[in-house]
Amino acid sequence: MKNRFIKFASAIALSAMLLTACASAPRGAMVKIGEKYITKDQVQKEYDRVIASYSDEQKAKYDESTEEGKKASLTLKQNILDMFSNIEVVKQKFAKLEKEYKDEGKSEEEIAKVSVTEQEINDNLAKVKEQLGDKFNEELEKAKLTEDELKYKIEDNLYSTKFQTWFSENYDPTDEEIMEKYKGSDFDGPQINASHILVENEEDAKKVKSRLEAGEKFEDVATEVSKDPSAKKNKGVLGTFTKGVMVKEFYDAAVKLKVGEISDPVKTKFGYHIIKLNEIVEDYDKFSDESKKRIKQNLKKSLLSEKFKTEFEKIQKEVGYLPIKNFK
Repeated sequence: MKNRFIKFASAIALSAMLLTACASAPRGAMVKIGEKYITKDQVQKEYDRVIASYSDEQKAKYDESTEEGKKASLTLKQNILDMFSNIEVVKQKFAKLEKEYKDEGKSEEEIAKVSVTEQEINDNLAKVKEQLGDKFNEELEKAKLTEDELKYKIEDNLYSTKFQTWFSENYDPTDEEIMEKYKGSDFDGPQINASHILVENEEDAKKVKSRLEAGEKFEDVATEVSKDPSAKKNKGVLGTFTKGVMVKEFYDAAVKLKVGEISDPVKTKFGYHIIKLNEIVEDYDKFSDESKKRIKQNLKKSLLSEKFKTEFEKIQKEVGYLPIKNFK
């Protein structure tokens, strides 16, 4: 319960209470975003809160009397500064979008996608209180937060979640982009259907291979000796899958087989496998719908991650993000 609460409370940086609006840079200014500054003291305050919420074992990792501790401490401070900066960039971008949406006469539903209301914050706070029950104040103290500070974090968490949704909707990769990304990717390879028998060591795997070569049925041997818990039900049949689903050693060995062929022992982190190839499909267009969906989902994540880096830099520039100092 404690870890869940602390993880939630520390996920997003404090915003309004930690950002200072002023005409000239305040003492210790680290970053300027629009007309707001984030200072070293503000980062230090959050750093102290985070460290205070840690166990003694965790605190030891940030002991600044050691070189390792100094590095860990600076890394954490930089992470906090980055979180403060990123959430403020999001807030200022959303403020611009909210004004644009209203000026364009967009629906309340659309406006709600780029704004956070006090009602939403209070509703989420109520959920946290309901989840923790009588332990709410105790967990708040362990996290070294006041209720108002928790509300700021809830607000930032809502902004972060809505921004991710907004970004996905507005920068969703096209089918053309996905297919271009597919070529030469970690998922580019034939779709196969295979069975396997998993054993603990190479000697046992060779014995299995000998039994199969002597004419015993693959499914019978799999049911009898395979260490794969599912073998009793599926008789060793793994079904249809594409590159990137199974561990590399397994897929690479299976895809080299001819249909009906049985492999030599193949070592993976799970043990030793004897593999039988049941089917292979080379043409992507003939892959199952499930395989295509899985590949597209993985490639979409990768493309969105790439787009996020470049597009977020543009958003930073748009709102006036200016780094002054860092902790590195």
